Amino acid sequence: MTNNPQQDELTQIIRGFTLLMGLHCIAIMLIFIVGFGIGMIAGGYTFLGIWIVGAMGFLFWQLLYVIPLILRFRHRRQFAMMKGIIIGATITALVNGACFLATI
Repeated sequence: MTNNPQQDELTQIIRGFTLLMGLHCIAIMLIFIVGFGIGMIAGGYTFLGIWIVGAMGFLFWQLLYVIPLILRFRHRRQFAMMKGIIIGATITALVNGACFLATI
């Protein structure tokens, strides 16, 4: 039996997309933890401001880990995983931009 190369590439693209979504979950948890920690120190409702800024600027936060991931997979010549990460980052940017525009 031979493996279908298109199916293998699709599997790798899905794995890259899933990896990025997992990293998004970790980044969102970190934003909430940092906001809550600063809110505990500063008091009041300062954590809400940090959460709002973190959510609205999530497009830029994701660049901190998306660009190194893309470079790493490009260096390893795993182009299908790189495609999945790029697709996920693009979808995240579009959703984030749409939500930002909806709040204006």
